[in-house]
Amino acid sequence: MKKLISLPESFISQYKGKNPDWGFDGLGYVVYLRTYSRKKPNGTMEQWWETCHRVTEGNFNIEANRLKEIGKWTDNRKEELVKEMKRFYHLFFNLVICPPGRGLWMTGTEFAERVGAAENNCWFVSMRPQPYGDSKIKPVLGLPNTPLPSFAAAFTFDNSMLGGGVGVNVQQKNVEQMPKVARKVNITFECITHHPDYNSELKPLGVVSNFEFMNFDSPILSIKDSREGWVRALSLVIDSHFIGSSSNIVIDLSRIRARGTEIKGFGGIASGPAPLVQMLQRVNEILNNRVGEKLTSVDWGDIIQNIGCCVVAGNVRRTALILIGDQEGKDFVESKNYNLEKNQIASQWRWASNNSVDVSEETDLETLRELAKNIYYNGEPGYTNINLSRNYGRIADGYQEGIDKEVEGFNPCGEITLPNASPCNLFEINIPKIHELISSGKEPRTLCEEVCKLAARFAYRVTFRPYEWEATRDVVYHHRRLGVGITGFTDWLLMKFESIDDPGIRYYLDSMYRWVQIYNLEQAYELEAEPSIKVTTVKPSGTLSLLMGVSAGIHHHWSKYMIRRIRVAANAPIVQMLKECGYDHEPVYQGVDQNGNPIYDSNTLVFSFPIAAPTAHLEGFKGSGEVPLQEQAANQALLANYWSDNAVSATLTFKQEEGKEEDKIEEIAQILDQYKGVIKSTSLLPHAVGTYPQMPLEEITKEQYEEMSAKIKKKPWEITGFNLVSEDDENLIDDCEGGACPIR
Repeated sequence: MKKLISLPESFISQYKGKNPDWGFDGLGYVVYLRTYSRKKPNGTMEQWWETCHRVTEGNFNIEANRLKEIGKWTDNRKEELVKEMKRFYHLFFNLVICPPGRGLWMTGTEFAERVGAAENNCWFVSMRPQPYGDSKIKPVLGLPNTPLPSFAAAFTFDNSMLGGGVGVNVQQKNVEQMPKVARKVNITFECITHHPDYNSELKPLGVVSNFEFMNFDSPILSIKDSREGWVRALSLVIDSHFIGSSSNIVIDLSRIRARGTEIKGFGGIASGPAPLVQMLQRVNEILNNRVGEKLTSVDWGDIIQNIGCCVVAGNVRRTALILIGDQEGKDFVESKNYNLEKNQIASQWRWASNNSVDVSEETDLETLRELAKNIYYNGEPGYTNINLSRNYGRIADGYQEGIDKEVEGFNPCGEITLPNASPCNLFEINIPKIHELISSGKEPRTLCEEVCKLAARFAYRVTFRPYEWEATRDVVYHHRRLGVGITGFTDWLLMKFESIDDPGIRYYLDSMYRWVQIYNLEQAYELEAEPSIKVTTVKPSGTLSLLMGVSAGIHHHWSKYMIRRIRVAANAPIVQMLKECGYDHEPVYQGVDQNGNPIYDSNTLVFSFPIAAPTAHLEGFKGSGEVPLQEQAANQALLANYWSDNAVSATLTFKQEEGKEEDKIEEIAQILDQYKGVIKSTSLLPHAVGTYPQMPLEEITKEQYEEMSAKIKKKPWEITGFNLVSEDDENLIDDCEGGACPIR
C-alpha cells in the first residue's frame, strides 16, 4: 500500500512531548507503555503522540488507496481527508475515541499491510469439514477445495498465534458432519541434537535425534519456522486420521527457533518447539482414542483448548477461546466440572476456554434452571442466542427475518454476532469524556455526532485489508461488519442521568446509533462497497478503559477507591521508572513454607497503584459488588435495545450465600428466562469475595487512597532517560476477570 497522505509536521509538532489526561492517576500511561508502545528503529519506545501518528496515517491511507483504485483520488478529496485526519488525531490523542487494542498495536505497520487479520481482535469458526480454498495456508493432505476435518482447528490455531481470540461452534449440528476416525496414527518427532532446546525440553518429551531415527517409509514433515508451518503440522496430524493411507508420520522440528528468540513479524518472544510437540501429542491421543467413531463436541473442544494452551505457553502472545455447545449436551455442559472423575485429567487444558450453550426464545424455564445450577457452582456455561442474532439487529427495531442469517456464533467475549470464518472489527467511544468536554464548553454539542462519524469511518476502512483465508475474504468483503462500541457507560449514567429510566438515555443511544449507520452508508457509497450489515456493540474494554480512566464497557468500577496491582520482572527497565515515581512495591508472594512463613520471589515485583473511580464523589455510586443482578441485566438489555445491533458483552456477577443457594439459582434462571428474547449473549460469575495476598484489585478507603497517593512523587511520563523495552506481562490484566478481555 502506498502512502498517499500524511499529517503535516507543523500539525504533529503541537503534540510532541505532550500527554493526554491519562486514566487513573497515571496507571493508564503504564498500561500503554507495556502493551501498545512499539519499539522504534533506534531502539527506543514510541510515545503516545507517535503511536497516534502511526495509527492515524496507517488507517487513513487505506481509504486513500481505495479512492485511487476506483478513480476518485483528487486533490480536493486529499485535502478533505487530511482535514479529517487532523480532527481524528486530536480526539484520538485526547482519548475521546480509540481504535481497539489490536489497532493500537498493529495499524500502520508493514506486517498489518501484509496480514489483514493483524488489526482484528477476535474471530469465529464452526467445527465442521470445510475447504481451505485459495488461502495462504494449504493443507498437507487433501486438496484445497475439498472439505477437510482440520479446517476449523487450523483456522483457530492461525488466528490465535496472531494474538486473536477465537469462538468455535461445537454444536452437534456441526460436529456430526465430521467423518469417523479412520485410523490410529503414530507420530515420531525428530530434531537435530544441537538445537538449543533439544536436551532441556525436547528429549524429555520423547523427541529423537534425526541422526538416530531413519524411516524412509513414513512421510516426513519438516516444520517451517513460521506461523504457517505450525498450522500445517496441526492439519497433518488431524487429517491423517481421516484421509490418506499412512498410519505413521514423522515431524522434524529442527528449523523451529529456540525458546526466547524474538519474533520479527507480529512481535513477541518465541516459545520454542516444546509446546507444539505437547499439543500435537495430545491432539493425536484424542483422535486415536476414537478410532471407528466420530469425535464428540467435548472431544473437538479438547482439541481447541490444547491449541490455546500451546499458544500461550512461554510466549508473550495471548489468546481467548469460547466454545459454543448445545443446551441439551450434558457432557458439554458439565465438561468443566472437575469434581467429576471423567474431567479431572482434562482440567490440564479445559481452563483454556470459556464455554457457552446456545439457547433460544423457546428454551423452557426448567432447562434454564439446570444451566443456572451449573453457573452458580462452576461459573459456566454462559449462554448465546444464535437464532435471536440472525433475526434482530437492535431489539427495539423489532423482528427482521434473516437480517443477519449467516450468523453461527460469537467471538470469545460475546459482543459480535459472527458468521463462519469472520472477525470482529472494533472501535471505542469514550462517552464520559464527550459529556465532560461538552459540559465544560471545550467542545460543541455536535461532538457526539462527530465522534460517531469518525469511529464508523475508521472501522470501515479496516474491512479493505487483505485477508489470508478465502472464507474470511468472502464474508468480510460482503458483510463489512463493524463493532463501534461505547465505554464508560455506568460512569456516563451517573454523571448525566438520575436513573436508568430516564428517557434521555434512550434518546442519546438511539441518536448515536443512527449517526453511525448514516455515516457508514455514506462512506460505503463513496468507496463503492457494501454497507456494513451491523455496526455497533459494547465490548469488555478492560485495557483501553484503563488508558481512558473510565468504567469498562457496561461494567461498574470495583469500588470507589482501590489498589490495582501489576507484576513486573525485577530486571525490566520499567521498574526503575516506577520506583522513581514512588509506587509501593514488594516481591511477589508465592505462599508459605512448612513453618508457615511467607515465601517471596525477588525475581518478580508487584507494584501497587492507588486509583479512584472518576465518579466516586457522585451520589448513587455503586461498586460492582453492590449492584443487584437484576440491575446489571437491565443495563445489558437497555443497550441491546437501543444501541447494539451486534451484541453487548457483559459479565453479570452474583453473590454466593451459604444456605441461599436454591434462591440464587432460581434468581439466575428467572433472569435468563426474562431476557432470552433480548440479550444475545451473556456470562455470569460469582462476585469475588474474601482477601488474599497481592490481589489484582483491592478495595480501600478514601483515606488509604490519599495516603498512598501522597507517596507518589512524580507521574510516570515525567520520568525521562529510560530506554524502555516493550513488555506484555500476563498479569497486567487478569484473563477476562470482571469482563476484561485479555486480547491486546
